[in-house]
Amino acid sequence: MGTYNPPTNITGFASLAKYVNAVTDGWFWTLILFALLIISFVSMKHHPSEKAFAGASFICALSAILMRALGLINDTFMFLFIFLAGVSVVMLINSTRQ
Repeated sequence: MGTYNPPTNITGFASLAKYVNAVTDGWFWTLILFALLIISFVSMKHHPSEKAFAGASFICALSAILMRALGLINDTFMFLFIFLAGVSVVMLINSTRQ
């Protein structure tokens, strides 16, 4: 287990979020996004699966864009969640055609 510098200059939520992300080597907010995807999907499960997945991935894509603007996640995960939103739109269109 490594040692970390104590948080000395935390002036708001953004600096706290960046500190937590630095301590976890950049994985904290990425895992929060995946947890948000799962929680959103399960909470929307009273709709058909395609609609629930589309809603959850859209929420996560918007959250990923915001987190990327704040510098909390890297580009790869932002584009991953945007790609998931695109895939869910295609799944939703295909399910309505049948």
